[in-house]
Amino acid sequence: MRSGTHLIRGRAEVAELETTVGWTGEHYEGPLLQVEDLAVEFRTPYGIVNAVNGISYTLDAKETLAILGESGSGKSVSAQAIMGLIDTPPGFITSGTIRYRGVDLLKMPESQRRKSRGDKIAMIFQDALTALNPVYSVGWQIGEMYRVHRGVSKDDAKKKTIELMDRVKIPSARERLGDYPHQFSGGMRQRVMIAMALALDPDILIADEPTTALDVTVQAQIMDLLSELQSQTGMGLILITHDLGVVADVSDRLAVMYAGKIVETGSVYDIYGGPSHPYTEG
Repeated sequence: MRSGTHLIRGRAEVAELETTVGWTGEHYEGPLLQVEDLAVEFRTPYGIVNAVNGISYTLDAKETLAILGESGSGKSVSAQAIMGLIDTPPGFITSGTIRYRGVDLLKMPESQRRKSRGDKIAMIFQDALTALNPVYSVGWQIGEMYRVHRGVSKDDAKKKTIELMDRVKIPSARERLGDYPHQFSGGMRQRVMIAMALALDPDILIADEPTTALDVTVQAQIMDLLSELQSQTGMGLILITHDLGVVADVSDRLAVMYAGKIVETGSVYDIYGGPSHPYTEG
């Protein structure tokens, strides 16, 4: 099925992965995520496009980092690099490290890295209608997370799905299990995507333009929901957006991207009140 989250197979593989790369995390005290000098380029028939040019940042548990930039600034490509979703060719990661709990994801075999998606790091995308499979009910799609990736029974998966839909504040969750994506509003579809991303309890959630095409009231509701869920779980949250106003109230730090580079970082207060880069001022 198509899915807006990227997942792994089950607890046995999680345990194997943690043993292999030391992700038990009991004595790890560094940043949850550390990106250093990351560069991504796309090699096209018309030349090389430098999408990401040596960016660096960190993310701690319970922290919200907003990556702010216009379309084409490289913010979404940088997130795809973290998730291992850069198609090669034409895309190539040409430098840098991406460390999760001190382990460089870029040095992992793809088979191991694939197992980290969903359980350790999950991502939701801006177009929920495209990401969700139109031929399956939302209850079936959320339940599949538990059936396939956790090995629970059909009845238990249904129970967990209802609980998760309630948790992300989808009204009448039990009655809506059999509804299809097109039967939900844009805001409710985004809540479904959030539910699917949280099903495997990731340590990091990356939300790429999670409120695009939603009205202002619904945007605020989605941001409040993400903030509330973060408080409950302690996960690190990366919000990718072009609109500072959407994320200002929920972000601990901002990283402003322009032309593939991070040109400014700081608190919302510092950047909003006294930007130091011409792009941010504009």
